[in-house]
Amino acid sequence: MDTACSSALTAVHLACEHIWTGRGDMALAGGVTVMITPGGFIGFSQASMLSPDGHCKAFDASANGFVRGEGAGMVLLKNLSKAIADGDPFMR
Repeated sequence: MDTACSSALTAVHLACEHIWTGRGDMALAGGVTVMITPGGFIGFSQASMLSPDGHCKAFDASANGFVRGEGAGMVLLKNLSKAIADGDPFMR
């Protein structure tokens, strides 16, 4: 599914609904960002939003712009009671 910036969060929401409604005991949800066209770079560059030195300095006083990146992530979701019963590790 493509909901622009919220695609991965929408996938997690739908995975949770899958579990909550009893359609399954667990669900996988994830998201991917792949930059295959120059459009985003061109727009951000024209708006002077990109870091001129290409370094990410989040929450740093020397931050000087935005750095784009690709990535992927996947989570396995299940009810906490089932995770405990299955002996899955989790943060307390």
